[in-house]
Amino acid sequence: MHKHLQPGQPAPNATVLDINGQPFQLATLWQSGPVLLSFLRHFGCIFCRQWLAQLEQHHAELQAAGVQLAAVGLGEPKHAQRYCGQLAPNVTCVVNVTKEAYTAFGIARGNLTQLAGPSVILNAAKATAQGFTQGLATGDTHMIGGTFVIDQHGIIRFAHYDAHAGDHPEFSEIFRAVKELQPVA
Repeated sequence: MHKHLQPGQPAPNATVLDINGQPFQLATLWQSGPVLLSFLRHFGCIFCRQWLAQLEQHHAELQAAGVQLAAVGLGEPKHAQRYCGQLAPNVTCVVNVTKEAYTAFGIARGNLTQLAGPSVILNAAKATAQGFTQGLATGDTHMIGGTFVIDQHGIIRFAHYDAHAGDHPEFSEIFRAVKELQPVA
C-alpha cells in the first residue's frame, strides 16, 4: 500500500529525465519557486491529454501567481516532447521510467474499477466529446495520477490523488492552495 503524502509534509526528490533524456532532479522545479506538479498515468492516456490541455488553459493565471507547471509521465523523453509540446507547451514535462518518483509521492497502480469502472467510462465519454482521443500506451497503463502544489521550500501545500482514471482535481481547489502560498522572500 502506498502512503499518501499530506499538505505540510516535505515533497520527496527523485531523478527523472527531461525531454532530451538528461537526468533531472524534481527538487530543482520548486527551488526556483512554487510548482504545480502533476503525475500523469501515461502519455497516451485520453485523460492525461485532457489534463495537459487544462493545465495549458490555466497556465497564464497560475504563472501570474508565481507558480510553474510541471508534469511527470511514464514513457520515454520523446513521448513527453511530443505530447507536451502539442498539448501544453507551457508545462515542463519530464519522464520517470523507473516509477521512482511515483513511488516516492505515493502514486499507486489502479484496480479494475479505478481503470475501467462506471466513473471512468463516463469521464472517457466526456473527454471524447471534448475532442480528446486515446493514444498508444507508454509505460505502466495501470498507474493512477496525482497532483500537488509544492512551495519554494519543498513543502506540499496541496495533494490530490486520483480516485480513478480521469479524476482530476478542481482548479478552484488548486487556486485556493496557490492563494495561500507565501510570496518568495
